[in-house]
Amino acid sequence: VPCEVEVASELRYRHPLMGPETLTIAVSQSGETADTLAALKESKRLGSSVLSIVNVLGSTISRESDEVIYTRAGPEIGVASTKAFTTQVAVLLMFAAGLAKRRGLNHDRIKSILRGLRELPRHFEDIFQQEKNIITIAQKIANASSALYLGRGYGMPVAYEGALKLKEISYIHAEGYPAGEMKHGPIALIESNVPVIVDATQNQLYHKTIANIQEV
Repeated sequence: VPCEVEVASELRYRHPLMGPETLTIAVSQSGETADTLAALKESKRLGSSVLSIVNVLGSTISRESDEVIYTRAGPEIGVASTKAFTTQVAVLLMFAAGLAKRRGLNHDRIKSILRGLRELPRHFEDIFQQEKNIITIAQKIANASSALYLGRGYGMPVAYEGALKLKEISYIHAEGYPAGEMKHGPIALIESNVPVIVDATQNQLYHKTIANIQEV
C-alpha cells in the first residue's frame, strides 16, 4: 500500500492529492494538537477517511475521526514522553501487520513482528541494566553545545526522535540526519567537541552505517 508521511502543520498548505480512496492516519499524544486537528479537517474536507492514533480518551481528534485506536500509555508526566512515542510506533506496526494479514501476505513475517513486540519488555529490562554505562557516556558529553544524531532506514526517524529528546531534556542543540546524507554538508560541522550519536541497529544496513562512523 503506497504511504506518505506528512508534517501535520504543512499538510493543509500543500494542496494534498487525496480523496475517498485515501486513508489519513492522524497521530497525536494528547489528541488536542491544533496542527494535527487542522490537517484532519482538511483531509475530511477532501473526502478522506480518518483513523486517529491518540493516547487521551475522548479527546477532540478522537471525536473528529472516523475510527480511533488508543495507545493507552497513561498520563504524560514529562514533555519528553518516551512511552507515548514507543506506544505510537507499536500501534502503527500492529495496524500494518493487521492490514497485511487481511491482504493475505506473509503470515510468518507477521508472526515474527508480533513476537518481537511481545519481547519488547525484556529488551527494555536489558537496556535498564546498562544504566551505569549510559550515565558514564552522558557525563562525557554533558558540556557539549551541539550534537548530531545519525541513522539509516528505521534508524533515521529514531535519530530525529533522539535529537528531539536531547533538546527537550538537556537544552543542548541537536540535529537528527540521515546518515547517508551526512557528507552533503553536515560533516563540515563535526569537530572534536561535537558528539555524534549513531543508530546502528539494522543488520542489513550495518556495514553502511560503519562506513559513516568511520567518516565521522
